Amino acid sequence: MSALRSAAAAVKKAVQHASVSVPPNVRVAKQADQLVISGPLGTNRMCLSKLDSLGVAAVRIAPETRSIDVCSSDKAFFGTIQSLLKNKIQGVTRGYLVYLRMVGIGYRASLEGQVVTLKVGFSHDVRYTLPDALRAFLPEPTLIGLYGIDKNQVTQAAAKIIQIRPPSVYKGKGIRLEGTTPRIKAGKRK
Repeated sequence: MSALRSAAAAVKKAVQHASVSVPPNVRVAKQADQLVISGPLGTNRMCLSKLDSLGVAAVRIAPETRSIDVCSSDKAFFGTIQSLLKNKIQGVTRGYLVYLRMVGIGYRASLEGQVVTLKVGFSHDVRYTLPDALRAFLPEPTLIGLYGIDKNQVTQAAAKIIQIRPPSVYKGKGIRLEGTTPRIKAGKRK
């Protein structure tokens, strides 16, 4: 009998419980297999069936406490779901902003609608079309700002722009996130 109780206690300990608080200006609804999070800046969707194909987590909306309750037995997956929910809520309330710095002689960017044209040392200009959900602005010719409500889209667009001309490991010329410094290798020595 005590073995059964200890097994039940182990199962209770293994299940992780937490709740993510929802601000008053955000609405959360469950539609089929999607969690729809609406706020002052727009709407974010999270497909629960794609995220949790094995069914190891449970998500429950608690309107009386203005929270989203998450329950999972997998500790790593539990943290992932909790983090994704917080990111979606922050996206519809504040949004995400990423700055990209272009370093190099003659490197500059221009913007026409949703198309960013980059001059980064190639024999031709490189054009990158942004997704419709993102907005770009140029405070300086060498500084690109990307803004959107979905963190994944903003960071993916930033990564694709960086891939056009990644920072050189010897001189540091290229496109990089603002505030970061690439690791520079030492050159040849005599």
